[in-house]
Amino acid sequence: MEELGVMWPAPEQVETERSLLEPLSVDHAPEMVRVLADPSLYEFIGGEPPTPEGLVRRYVAQSVGQSNDGSEWWLNWVIRHKVSEVLVGFVQATVEGETRKLSADIAWVVAPKAQGNGAATEATRAMIQWLRERGVGSFGAFVHPQHHASMAVAKNQGLAPTCTIEDREIRWELNIGGDR
Repeated sequence: MEELGVMWPAPEQVETERSLLEPLSVDHAPEMVRVLADPSLYEFIGGEPPTPEGLVRRYVAQSVGQSNDGSEWWLNWVIRHKVSEVLVGFVQATVEGETRKLSADIAWVVAPKAQGNGAATEATRAMIQWLRERGVGSFGAFVHPQHHASMAVAKNQGLAPTCTIEDREIRWELNIGGDR
């Protein structure tokens, strides 16, 4: 799809050593409700576990793939463990900018039972690589200063903390170029 002179490709399945990143669809909602059900996931990011109906509404909106004005490209993938074939979380990116200066705000969430083994790091790395191959040159993420696991994921991607704070979260950034 092309808006404002920027060609936004549709997300594709991405394979990692242990996982498949599947482009988000509404069909993922029933399984993802279970993945996102643990209240501990919301300790740092706020909110609460989604209802099935609420998650379907969210996924309908996110699956559109771009903002109404076409200035943002929304990419969402669920993370499916290859061996168990169960969903364990998601990664997402909001991309904006001019064709030669694309930047992405990224995020990751992995269910508590799947944490601690590098799943978020591996999935986030694969998403960033996919985005880099499409010209995205800078990345940012907001991480709560007490969320040590998410800080580790950010560090593992090469992101570094900045002085920017929003909603008590620190912005981490990585600029790797990206001029095409």
